[in-house]
Amino acid sequence: MSAASNLLDNAPYGIEYLRRRILEEFPLARHIGVEVEFAADDRIVLGAPFEPNVNHNRTAFGGSQFCLAVLTGWAWATRYLAAQQVAADAVIQESTIRYLAPAYGPLRAMLQPPSLEGVEKFRRMLRRAGRGRIRLSVDVHDGATLVTQFHGVFAASIR
Repeated sequence: MSAASNLLDNAPYGIEYLRRRILEEFPLARHIGVEVEFAADDRIVLGAPFEPNVNHNRTAFGGSQFCLAVLTGWAWATRYLAAQQVAADAVIQESTIRYLAPAYGPLRAMLQPPSLEGVEKFRRMLRRAGRGRIRLSVDVHDGATLVTQFHGVFAASIR
């Protein structure tokens, strides 16, 4: 393990923080084997093994890909709120998903870094109105193959 990844593991809102939150709050994540691989301000990567997510065609189940993509976006929003010390919960509000190719192996979901303008707007909305929304995009890969594109709006309201 590199020194950089060790710092991320031990960061207040790093890999272990997200792993604990996901596994405690989403029982489905345990069943499909979700793992937090990377957590930083502009990058979240979640993975899931193939076997618990295989369908009758011996490809990765679309519902598992959707779940992994949503959890990746949720992880970014949850980590952002915690790091900003905002007492709020993130939820998915709307989404679109495109299945581009079948997946025959382990899945990796990678957050596309949100725009600085989008993050700033989210922050301003939370501060001004006590609630905010942010659009996040996640790509799901099977190895080097892009198999799924997800776009979601995540909402948060201050408790």
